[in-house]
Amino acid sequence: MKKLLLLLVILVAAAGAVAYFKAGSIVKVGVETAGPETLKVPVRVENINLSPFTGKVTVKGLEVGQPEGFGEGVLASVGNFDMKVRPASLFSDHIIIDHIVIDAPMLDARRIDGKSNFEKLQQNVGTSGTEDTGASDITLTIKSIQVRAPKVTVKNEGGMMDVDQTVELADFTITDLGTDEKGLAPAEIARHVMAVLQPQIAQALIKAGASDKIKDLAKGAEGKLEQGISSLVGKFKKKTGDTQNDDNN
Repeated sequence: MKKLLLLLVILVAAAGAVAYFKAGSIVKVGVETAGPETLKVPVRVENINLSPFTGKVTVKGLEVGQPEGFGEGVLASVGNFDMKVRPASLFSDHIIIDHIVIDAPMLDARRIDGKSNFEKLQQNVGTSGTEDTGASDITLTIKSIQVRAPKVTVKNEGGMMDVDQTVELADFTITDLGTDEKGLAPAEIARHVMAVLQPQIAQALIKAGASDKIKDLAKGAEGKLEQGISSLVGKFKKKTGDTQNDDNN
């Protein structure tokens, strides 16, 4: 009997070890499957480390692709970010996340013929969640999302002027998403995040275009000022010369 109990303990421990080391791979597959369903764009993750016992999650190499019509490359990339999940909630359909901290995300904002890729992504999120999939049964509660030192590469094509520059955005924190008993669907969480991010992206696009326009105007003004001064000096010299001629006469 003792040997049987010992064998059972070893089997349970082995199963737990396998679950521990495989948990990250399982979550990675889930993200790369549910992400495109929610956002309607490619989603890739290099690696996810998850501890079911502590609830600590580290995500490395997250990339979100561009919406259809906005070319190749990634819309957003994060080298790594940390997350704290309540372990007990991992075994239910309502996952509770205490905090997410995202450091130095890189965003690629593109405006082509007056349309923004972030606006398109927001539209994609708005139309998601209608499919009857297992992922739609999962709800989330996120106590805090903190984004630090975000940067955005701004590209404006087909407008009054072409812009291609990098702009630093302000840090921001979103709190208490889905804090009721039911939580929120992943698509709804994404909509809340986009609602905060979209105005900053729009402002960056406007500021980028405006800054270049101001530079162009300044260059033009500098040239006009130089011409004006030269003309004034010329007129002064002419007038002085005419006065001297009159005196000599």
